Amino acid sequence: MVLKRSIPLAMALMSAPVFSQVQLFEAEVSGIVPYVGLKWNSGITEYSAGMEYTIDGRTTLGFEYAAPLKDTLTFDPTLKAYTIHPYGIFEFIEPDNLKTFSFAIRADFIHEDTKTKPDATADSLKYNSFSRTQLGGGPLFALRIFSSEKLVLIPSAGYEFYYVTYQRNLLTKQGQGGVFPDGTYLWHDVTGACAVHFIINEFNGINFEPKVTAKFGEGRKPSDLLNVSASVGYVLAF
Repeated sequence: MVLKRSIPLAMALMSAPVFSQVQLFEAEVSGIVPYVGLKWNSGITEYSAGMEYTIDGRTTLGFEYAAPLKDTLTFDPTLKAYTIHPYGIFEFIEPDNLKTFSFAIRADFIHEDTKTKPDATADSLKYNSFSRTQLGGGPLFALRIFSSEKLVLIPSAGYEFYYVTYQRNLLTKQGQGGVFPDGTYLWHDVTGACAVHFIINEFNGINFEPKVTAKFGEGRKPSDLLNVSASVGYVLAF
C-alpha cells in the first residue's frame, strides 16, 4: 500500500517543464514529460515545445525548441527567429533526507538563430542575420507541499548566470559591405515558480507550471526585465 501511494507522488514530482528542478521523489523511478509552453514580456510573445527525461529520480535531461509568435528583429522584420535549448538538472539531496526540501544545480545551453531566407531574396536582405549563444547555470531551491493524494504544489526559486556571445550580420545595401558587430555579456536570471501536479494514476499525470523571471545584464532591453511564462506537460512514469 505504501509503495502504491509513493509511486504516483514520485511520478508527479518528476515533471516540471521549461525551467524545472528534480524534486525528492522515490529513487529508481524514471519517466518522460513532453510539454508545451508560452512566454510573454512587453516586447515579445514566444511559444515553446520540449521533452524531459528523468533518470532514477535524481537527474533530469531536457530539450526545448522555441520561437516568437511574431518576430521583432527591428533591423529586418521579415527574419524568422528560433531557439534550441538543451539543459540538465542534478539534485544533491539524498532521497531519505529532508523530505520536503530540494536543492539542485541546473545547467543550460541556449542558442538563438534566424532561419535562412529563400534563394530569390536580394543579397542585401538574404544575409541579414542574428545569432546568440548562452552558457550558464545556477542553484534551484524548492519546497514540496502535499495538498492531497491527487494534487501536489511545489513553489521554487532559482538563480542562473550566463556567459553570452552574439553575432549580428547586417548588409545595408546590395553589393556593399555591411556591419558585422559581435560581443560578449554576463547575464543574470532570477526566477520564481509554483508547479502544480495533478496525479491521474500510478504512472500518469499532468503538470502545470506558471513562472516569473527577472532578467538583468548589459545589452538586454528594458522589455526583457519581467517575463511571465506557463507550461503544461504530460507525465509518464516507468
